Amino acid sequence: MKKCLMASAIAIGTAILCSCSSKTAVSTDPQPTPGQQAMIDRKYGMFLHYGMNTYLNAEWSDGSASASTYAPPADIARKAAQWVSNAKRAGMRSIVLTTKHHDGFCLWDSEYTDYDIANDSITNKVDIVRAVADACRNEGIAFSVYYSLWDRHEPTYRDDDKSVYIDYMKGQLTELMTNYGPVAELWFDGAWDRKLEDWKLQELYDCVKALQPDCQISTNWTIGKRPVDMQAGDSIIYFPSDFRLWDPYLPVADDPKIYTHSGKQYYLPFESTQTISVIGNWFNHPEDTTVRGVDELEEIFHVATANDNCLLLNVPPATDGNQNAQAVENIIALAKRLGIENGGDFPVSAKRPVNILTDAVASASSVNKNDTLHCGAHLAVDYDVSTAWVSADSLASINIKLVRPATFSSVSIIEGENSIRRFDLEILADGKYKSVYSSPLIPEPTGQSFMGYGLIEFTLPQAVTTDQLRVTINQSNGTPAIYSIRLTQGKQ
Repeated sequence: MKKCLMASAIAIGTAILCSCSSKTAVSTDPQPTPGQQAMIDRKYGMFLHYGMNTYLNAEWSDGSASASTYAPPADIARKAAQWVSNAKRAGMRSIVLTTKHHDGFCLWDSEYTDYDIANDSITNKVDIVRAVADACRNEGIAFSVYYSLWDRHEPTYRDDDKSVYIDYMKGQLTELMTNYGPVAELWFDGAWDRKLEDWKLQELYDCVKALQPDCQISTNWTIGKRPVDMQAGDSIIYFPSDFRLWDPYLPVADDPKIYTHSGKQYYLPFESTQTISVIGNWFNHPEDTTVRGVDELEEIFHVATANDNCLLLNVPPATDGNQNAQAVENIIALAKRLGIENGGDFPVSAKRPVNILTDAVASASSVNKNDTLHCGAHLAVDYDVSTAWVSADSLASINIKLVRPATFSSVSIIEGENSIRRFDLEILADGKYKSVYSSPLIPEPTGQSFMGYGLIEFTLPQAVTTDQLRVTINQSNGTPAIYSIRLTQGKQ
């Protein structure tokens, strides 16, 4: 009997130990480093595209413009501090400044080039990097930099000996990493212009880490594929990297975090970069007055910051140094809605915003190459303007079934630039479709859109109520695409 009791006790004890062991088992997958965790905790920041392109009214310039083209106002340092103040009011925790874009013009006084803010031909020689870095320090916001690998101005970039330009970059990165205080992130871009091995990314990474060990570094297009195609274990193309980039895509709901290089696993969060411009411009353009609404910004925030990921929202300054007033108003309104204004705590669990198109189901008459993953109808109703329904036919239709009947009077359609020339909007009423809007011939676009978007906006003669609608494209340029359809009860 005693042997039986003892055996039972041992069995019970073993079961308890096994049970405790299973409950306290620790994942063997890589976990965020302290630097990555700090980035994840920051969660939300402002991207600032400003520089030579601002004064050329361009997105990409080729580095041939005279340095004198860059002509900031006398009070640009004060304006730069206002950018940071706007970010702080909007609840953002970081700033990423384009210190050098593809044109090669530098927003600081670099000893390695005279194509910078200290050029003799420039009247107001204000170190923008210093102005923003100092303002970030004053506001308690993390300062970060964007630096283009591709340089269309610098002569050494075209040297047959690729290491000459690598040394040039290491010199400039050393300036950025030693003269402006802590740098939280380094955002490399433009790597597509050369073979991967020619960039010597490990050298650049080691150079920066030796000076700023906590700086999180990544190169755009890190994994070499869009978020919808990323899978756990995929190779890190631009290695080494501390996080993933592919602008301007949003992450998927089940975004994987573990990626590999040379047989070793790495944890990489995703940082989504989005534009305040509806049509996807990064730099300010006077003709682009579009601003994403608060409801849309809330949806973007919800999607981009879920699952330990981060959001950078681009709000570019104009030639006078001011940011779009409506854009500033909208990001502050979003902060108030989320309770994060002036650094308020992020919601413990972000409540998903609900709008007319939330959980809507879309179907289309055709899909390009039958590729529903990348071109399916659902991509026109997901609020992600980087993805689109693309038709296989020049004349096509998309049908949208709402979760519940909704009333709307204003409609906007973000399309592939000038891909739609005429269309009809119909709603289902009493079991039959009826037309509520027939477009005139849509003219060639007059505004610039770096992402190739066109914007169609219209208000119905009167509000309509339905749970099903259809857009029928009656004339197109042969490749109709819709990136987003929005329905609202009032003016956009």
